[in-house]
Amino acid sequence: MPLTDPDPLIARIRRDLPPTMPIPSLLQTVACQRWFFSYLERCRARYGCRFTVYPMDMPPLVFLCDPGDVQEMIAAPPAVLHPGAGGALLAPLIGASSFMLCEEDVHRCGRSAVMPVFHRKAVEGYATMMLETVEREVASWPLGTPFALHPRVRSLMLKLILRAVLAEEDDLLDALHDRLLDSLSVAGSSVVQVAQLRHLPGWGGTWRRFVKHRSRADELIFALVRGRRAEGSHGDLLDALLAARNPGGSAMSDRQIRDNLMSMVLAGHETTTAELAWTFQLLAHNGRAQRRLLEELDGGKGERYLTATIEEALRHRPAFPFLIPRAVVEPIEIGGWAYRPPARLLGCTYLVHHDPELYPEPEAFRPERFLGEISQSPTWLPWGAGRKSCVGRHFALLEMQTVLREVLSTRRVLPVSAEIERERWRSAVLVPHAGSRVLLQRRSARASRPRARPPA
Repeated sequence: MPLTDPDPLIARIRRDLPPTMPIPSLLQTVACQRWFFSYLERCRARYGCRFTVYPMDMPPLVFLCDPGDVQEMIAAPPAVLHPGAGGALLAPLIGASSFMLCEEDVHRCGRSAVMPVFHRKAVEGYATMMLETVEREVASWPLGTPFALHPRVRSLMLKLILRAVLAEEDDLLDALHDRLLDSLSVAGSSVVQVAQLRHLPGWGGTWRRFVKHRSRADELIFALVRGRRAEGSHGDLLDALLAARNPGGSAMSDRQIRDNLMSMVLAGHETTTAELAWTFQLLAHNGRAQRRLLEELDGGKGERYLTATIEEALRHRPAFPFLIPRAVVEPIEIGGWAYRPPARLLGCTYLVHHDPELYPEPEAFRPERFLGEISQSPTWLPWGAGRKSCVGRHFALLEMQTVLREVLSTRRVLPVSAEIERERWRSAVLVPHAGSRVLLQRRSARASRPRARPPA
């Protein structure tokens, strides 16, 4: 197709981008905010593997769910498709100098600094700390009464990531944990995604509270950075960032260190929290899968089905429904369509993972589908792909295994609603809208066997 005027309205009128639902941008925005999964499915059913969404006050978003198109998008150089710009809405939470929002040399330097801390071998060293922390927290969860899992899991995941990346005294980590919980509570509000709301009554107060709590958390983080510069190495992520160098050879500034640290803290607890909340919802509403998982855990038969359960949850209800959006910087042709600025391309992993030709009966929750080799398929992209793939996937997988193993070793998970909760946005991730309300029921002593500990 010919390259034309970049204005989104003109592009829509002239149909220079893949088709879109014939409704105003306001209604498209509301549909994506409130019924994201079902809206995408309707768009694909109507228009096929390429379609466009025109959100208010944003560039047009082109959703790609053909695996070939997605691979072409991933392979495109950052000078043509810029992934960093697609995550810009996270800047208030993690900071504008985060390597996650940068490209090329700056991104590589930041990523290289954090990767050793989350390498598979390094993550194995966190297993005992994880198990002890999870045991204490899960013991306080209520039995026999409905409650929302998401807030409790979020607090637990934040504790785990802080203890993994900062080798500090518990009192200091507890103080930072509480300040970050207060600060990041704004992630559940639309003021993160829609900047205009920050000046309106109600939302303005939410934004001001966030700025206040963020400043209080930053005071502790900057104090940690200054203290560590003076006192020497602890062998943690903060040390790795202090030792890292920018592309020109200079040391990272305190602001860069703070932003990169916050990137890993945010990514290291919000996404895993969301995925665990979905996993418990899916198990509560799928008794057959839960029974088979309990049999495996009780019988000491390994953890293949536990891992398959996690992989199926990642497929069925992903926290991230698409790869990091790519901003079109230079004209590019993918799948027979020519794209130019200001369009953004989204490789929609949710729709790829719900393609009945790739995953038969995609709406069924069947962990058995991952007992084979499917997790090695190029159409399996729960951790992203390319330069922006998830650095902490080994850490996240160990967290999920540890929490599920601990909860299910002594409890059953029962539903408290007729259907699985619908999705809602929490900053850039999708979570169960009511907080993943479930009921935990203690299992009989005969049914429960000793818990298997993760590898040291």
